[in-house]
Amino acid sequence: MRAGFEVPASGTREKAKERMVRFDDRMDDNEDVVVWRPIQYAMASHRRVLVVDDYREAADALQMLLAADGFECRALEDPFAVCEMACDWQPFAVVLDIRMPGLDGLELARRLRADPSTSHMLLVACTASASRDDRARAKAAGFDAHCAKPLTPERLLRVLESAAALHATGPS
Repeated sequence: MRAGFEVPASGTREKAKERMVRFDDRMDDNEDVVVWRPIQYAMASHRRVLVVDDYREAADALQMLLAADGFECRALEDPFAVCEMACDWQPFAVVLDIRMPGLDGLELARRLRADPSTSHMLLVACTASASRDDRARAKAAGFDAHCAKPLTPERLLRVLESAAALHATGPS
């Protein structure tokens, strides 16, 4: 499996590194989750996740799933509120829908990457736009990972758990 997600084992830093989410620079696979950038220690100083989707029910459902897994989660449906919320609340990860009215997830990713106070955050596209070209646009906009809808929740959880577990083991 190219995306090969595994939750890191508790214990030594070496064990966690061995079992980290593997990432792949290619975009032509059929996996529902692709990770392009290795997860960094600095990304996960806490378990806060910001979920952004203009379809409120989808945002709320993902928020409940993440909360049940121990993440502190906030959901927004207004894409214009994302940058301010991310700056103020400082989540380690932002899960963004791509297709939103007024301000799409690609532009939001560019804005978050351009701001020094949010540029370190793990950005995950969570979208029905999953063609090879869609993934290339997401990667170019600054996303670290791409999750195709309909989402396999376990895979998204593993990406977030990997980031959180890496922080728990400390920097190398």
